[in-house]
Amino acid sequence: MNSGPVVSETFSRDDRLRKRREFEECYASGVRVSGRHIQMFCLPEGGCPRLGISVPRRVGNAVLRNRVRRRLREIFRRNRGLFCTTPLRLVVNVRPSAASVSFQELSEDYAATLARALSRLRRR
Repeated sequence: MNSGPVVSETFSRDDRLRKRREFEECYASGVRVSGRHIQMFCLPEGGCPRLGISVPRRVGNAVLRNRVRRRLREIFRRNRGLFCTTPLRLVVNVRPSAASVSFQELSEDYAATLARALSRLRRR
């Protein structure tokens, strides 16, 4: 048995950005940071961290776009602990190169981009 703290394994409705207005607020007043395969917009907010994903048709067909979306949700879920101290609203815009990279490489790009975004938010 594992006696460690219980970590939520789900990605519920409360973890997602669902309204256009929430995306636009991130774009307008959030911090923009570019990675190799993604572009991230971060906006501090109260409560739990929330994620919005934008995958354009340039990335590929529906199968590829959904695969990238599932990978990013899983990366967000696994790395939720990185920014528990700073609840954020994140919007991730995917670049076409993200469809052809491995999960590990996408995860590393996400972590590096998020670290840069958090450091820029702290300087604000």
